[in-house]
Amino acid sequence: MDEHEIFTGLEDVKLTLFDSKEWREICNRENSIGPEALLEEILDKRVWSNVEILWVVKRMLFYYGSKDSVLKKAPPERLLLNMAAVLRVLYMFVDYTNPELDDNIRSYISSKLTDATWGINQRTRQYLRKRH
Repeated sequence: MDEHEIFTGLEDVKLTLFDSKEWREICNRENSIGPEALLEEILDKRVWSNVEILWVVKRMLFYYGSKDSVLKKAPPERLLLNMAAVLRVLYMFVDYTNPELDDNIRSYISSKLTDATWGINQRTRQYLRKRH
């Protein structure tokens, strides 16, 4: 699979995907068959649409953001690999589409990324080394 196949259709994506007809359709489908059945349908596909990608990311954020006891039993290495995969996809998505971001959105993203860098800056790494 070449890059052209991977990125086909991304040029049409703007920050208005939530306003699109496709987004409304996937939300209606979720309401009619349920989120678990919709997720299974999407997972069975080889290539997902942009709306399906965004819906799956939304679903992952819902589960990873909750204090679910099932996810507490998951190996931390697997959760970190999952999050790294999500970040790679989002990096490619944003890099390819290069959207103009509103200052409020840019501020929110910057704030969340600042929080998420815990463990990769020098002070935190020194602290973690001292603990072990």
